[in-house]
Amino acid sequence: MFKSLSYIFKSLKSLAVLTSARCIIQCALVFILFTLLSAHTLGQDINRIGLRPDTSRETMKGYRKPGSHIKVFLPYLPYLAISHSVNAGLVRPANNQRGWEYDLAVSHKRISDNIYEFELRQGVKFQDGSPFDADAVIMNMVYFKKQPYTYTAIDRVYDRAEKISKYKVRFYLKEKYGFFLYDAMWMHFYTQTYLEKYGWNGKPTAPNLAAPGPYSLGPYVLTKGYVEGNRNSSTVELVANKYYWNPNVPKVDKITVYFDLKTDTAISDLLEHEGRLDVMPLPFSFELPTVLSEYAKLLRSPSTNNYSVHINMISGNPLLRVREVREAINKAIDQESLLMLSMNGEGEFSPTMVSPNFYGVRQASSHLQSHSLIESPLSWPVRKQLINTIKKHQLDSDMNPEKKLKLKFLVQESFLFLVKDIKYFLELIHIDLELDIVAEEKDVFNQLLNTQGGLNTTQYDFLIWGNYDWIRHPWTALFVYRPNSVWSTIGQDQILQNYISLLFKTAIDEAEYIPLLRSMIEHVYHQNYMLFLPSPNKVLGLNKEVYYTPRPSAFIPLWEIEVSDNHWSLRQGDYPIELKKPVIITHTRPGVD
Repeated sequence: MFKSLSYIFKSLKSLAVLTSARCIIQCALVFILFTLLSAHTLGQDINRIGLRPDTSRETMKGYRKPGSHIKVFLPYLPYLAISHSVNAGLVRPANNQRGWEYDLAVSHKRISDNIYEFELRQGVKFQDGSPFDADAVIMNMVYFKKQPYTYTAIDRVYDRAEKISKYKVRFYLKEKYGFFLYDAMWMHFYTQTYLEKYGWNGKPTAPNLAAPGPYSLGPYVLTKGYVEGNRNSSTVELVANKYYWNPNVPKVDKITVYFDLKTDTAISDLLEHEGRLDVMPLPFSFELPTVLSEYAKLLRSPSTNNYSVHINMISGNPLLRVREVREAINKAIDQESLLMLSMNGEGEFSPTMVSPNFYGVRQASSHLQSHSLIESPLSWPVRKQLINTIKKHQLDSDMNPEKKLKLKFLVQESFLFLVKDIKYFLELIHIDLELDIVAEEKDVFNQLLNTQGGLNTTQYDFLIWGNYDWIRHPWTALFVYRPNSVWSTIGQDQILQNYISLLFKTAIDEAEYIPLLRSMIEHVYHQNYMLFLPSPNKVLGLNKEVYYTPRPSAFIPLWEIEVSDNHWSLRQGDYPIELKKPVIITHTRPGVD
């Protein structure tokens, strides 16, 4: 309760400066929502606020129900979110301390720093019914060697794979590589038919879902559409794999996934029209309407997600290459106001761009503070100092100091709630931010991934995307710092490149890991290489008759989702009136399975 009241007081404090109608409405919503959450947290009589228990699990039996069908909206990293629902590797992401669990392998051993051996699961079949064994692994790794993904160092350090027996394979690396098991999550295996048609993608994004067909080994078969990092159809359809090695999953017959819905349309489909949408990540400002909806419920949990806001130091405004200018921009953005207002308190302060919920990050960055928590940019002396910094460098560039510095921000429509407030803060220090709004994440990636080579067709100074963790390792946030990567807009920095090279070699249980992470974070903090924003919680809207325990990352195990007998895809007749009452908010606590 005291934490809730603290949020409210801080929101009101920010409101004294941000005197817009939007902020007044948001503060009212924050007050109402946290009143609801506090009543639930303290165990008060929930009948007084009209919330009923979630009864959706009462008719769930843990097995697949014929005819069951759910609809999911995934605006961020959809190819990562659903890849393991279609594809499979030796290991897959897991909600545990190490971040992975066995999938097509049942055990492994590290023979040396650069040799790994895996025992394969027996009796596994591809989605077309053909057998999976060591020969299939070797065939796939031949194709992988030709066109590996490139966002880690696996394209450089992978050497070869060797068949030891029918169900045992050995991987050889060129050097010590502590990251190998995380890479193994995304080294997926396909039928020979798929490989002959499409090969491995050789892209900076890993999952390979180039076309529909019974080509892989996951619990669902991709039957319609395609989805990769830089291209996707508007929807995909997934159907339960009858050959899947685990007979207990998946639990839903069919899943339709949407990628290009407008946020307002998706919200309306979830909250007001049963049967149009079952699962979606929720904009924070829609938490209260979701709680009060007749058809939806709210689920909240901590996460290892991040907002990546790139500062284009390669082809953007030349002033962005000046460290002092980048620092002034970061100091101007009030993290407290963003967290309490734009994000309704759903997140944590972060001194850089990396969620403190990653292993080791909180410890490695505990001595740092977000710039705006050291000095509030809402105070006039600080604002004046930041304005003078910007003007000084404008003069150095022979620009008219009386004019505002004009910069361009490339933003996906679903992030406007956040970027509009960033625009407001930058206006306070005489920066005029033009927003270039696009519909889908692929439109952002098509610019970002071409910036390093000077091939981006849209000029921008800032760019935002949802850098949502997929392996429970901070590399999923840090990889945008890799200077020579297409995911980076930093330019050359040999010090940072050396840190990253060492990080690849260092396992998280080695003594050098935390000091190395600390040095890297300190360097990026001092250089202000990206915009530093709070790290968001995971907030989902679900149909009331859908049950799902979210992971803290972007990875969504669709095969774990269940529906009750009252779900629209199974029920005969109208949705019962008594079930339309608001459901108690589900809040998943920090921790792992």
